[in-house]
Amino acid sequence: MKKVDFHRLLIAFSIVFSLDTFAEQNPLTLTVLVDGAKANTGQAIASLFSSADNYLKEPVYKHIMPINDEGGARFIFNELEAGTYAVSIVYDENRDGNLNTGFFGIPSELVGFSNNAKGTFGPPSFHKTSFTLSESGTISIILGGAKE
Repeated sequence: MKKVDFHRLLIAFSIVFSLDTFAEQNPLTLTVLVDGAKANTGQAIASLFSSADNYLKEPVYKHIMPINDEGGARFIFNELEAGTYAVSIVYDENRDGNLNTGFFGIPSELVGFSNNAKGTFGPPSFHKTSFTLSESGTISIILGGAKE
């Protein structure tokens, strides 16, 4: 039986554990494609939420992009950890930075959510809009819900 060199064994363990730590800390990217707005009109506000507790209250990230000539926008969220997230989109057609509402607080501007979830008498729940991000990827959101 060969004698194992302690230093080589220590180096091998160090490499294995550092690779495992690197894999766990490898940041992910989420790309969100938005469709359904009027071409070249207004802006889209994307908010990313990481839990039911902060959902629709305090986003982890918030980005604003102008609507392009195809009636859409593209958002990129970088440096994300693997986990559960939800995205909301507000189509700020008049560029006032707010979701405008009408009678009974019903939005007068289009909104969209991850999973193209729709709410009943209010926004959809975190449960309906949430998804697991375990690797970098892309989701699509259609303003106002799924196209018929």
